[in-house]
Amino acid sequence: MFETFEHILGIELTLLQNETYRCGYAVVTRKGDNIDAADYHTIEGNLVKVLERIPRKYPVALSINGKGIIHKLIKGIGTENKDLFRTAFSSVEQKDFYVQETLSNDRAWVSIVRQTFVDDIVGKLQSSGLNVYMLSLGALPVISIWELLSGAREGFSVNGHQFEVSAEGNITEYRYQEGTEDKGSLKLGNTKLKSKLLVPYALAFQLFLHDKLSVIKVENEQVDQRFKDFLERSKLKKTAGIFVFVLLGFLLISFFALTHYNAENVKLNQQVGALTATADQSDLLKKEITNQKVLLEKLGWNGGYSYAFLLNEIGSSKPRALTLNEIIFDQVKEDTNGAKDVLASVKIAGETANLTAVNNWIFLLKEKKWAKEVKLLRYQQDTESESFAFNLLIQY
Repeated sequence: MFETFEHILGIELTLLQNETYRCGYAVVTRKGDNIDAADYHTIEGNLVKVLERIPRKYPVALSINGKGIIHKLIKGIGTENKDLFRTAFSSVEQKDFYVQETLSNDRAWVSIVRQTFVDDIVGKLQSSGLNVYMLSLGALPVISIWELLSGAREGFSVNGHQFEVSAEGNITEYRYQEGTEDKGSLKLGNTKLKSKLLVPYALAFQLFLHDKLSVIKVENEQVDQRFKDFLERSKLKKTAGIFVFVLLGFLLISFFALTHYNAENVKLNQQVGALTATADQSDLLKKEITNQKVLLEKLGWNGGYSYAFLLNEIGSSKPRALTLNEIIFDQVKEDTNGAKDVLASVKIAGETANLTAVNNWIFLLKEKKWAKEVKLLRYQQDTESESFAFNLLIQY
């Protein structure tokens, strides 16, 4: 999408006589690596009439033909760096002419035209809204696509342009003669090419690939400067386009990143909210449990067992050898993993002369389903009698 050109208008303008011109043009389009030419159109009349019918919106590659243009062939140029103009036109002052030099193998064609004639035509085209970016003389730009052509082994003629071809397939002669019949069937690759499209296609081909070919053109300061300015603008647009796309890419990356992190943030907020709610509920539950324990304590809650039941259980299991002096119902606070728990308990004080009876009673009490733990707190002989005093703690 950053190609310098997508469409080029190839124009072949021929001066016939008495200010009469014949203009043949075609729009050539580039799509990727393919370059295709559209229909060929012909206009004949004075220059004003011709310019009225030429489309304006395309860059122009122009070839001027006909009267006033001279092509001279130089043979055997080899690899020497010669002054081709001086070789071809030794008695002509170059300052009054535009010169086009075309090289092909060991041959060169030097084409000249008066500057005043060309400047007048190019100026009128430019004033009419046509932007001429490349100027050539005759059909010699065909040499730039010669390697792509086939079907011209015996020479060919197109719109008065006559080419002679050697047995090796090289162009040996070129001349222009108005009224010559078209001869030869040309192919561009595997596609048959209409003979009238040859010159517009070659002109556009040169402009498309201006940076890769040795372009066959006239050194015209105004045209060349206009083309240079166009390339600078195209380069600037390309740079701006790349910058915009890079910026758009960063914006898209930022957008998707922010969307992702926003979604993650929402998810984390939901998790934090859930944890906070759980913590609040846990605190409320602990507070409720504490309040309930305080309330049970105030109400005299005894672990779910009545005093009568506990006394009956204790009394019925007590051996006869034991005498109970005191039974106290109480509560004992114990720490369990940092949390205080309240257990109901029974403290028993008594005396006996039989230690075995105490042990047996402890065993019986541990078998009770309601008893969680039974401890012997004290067992010692009473100094005032021969019996032994003992203290038990039952937690339930």
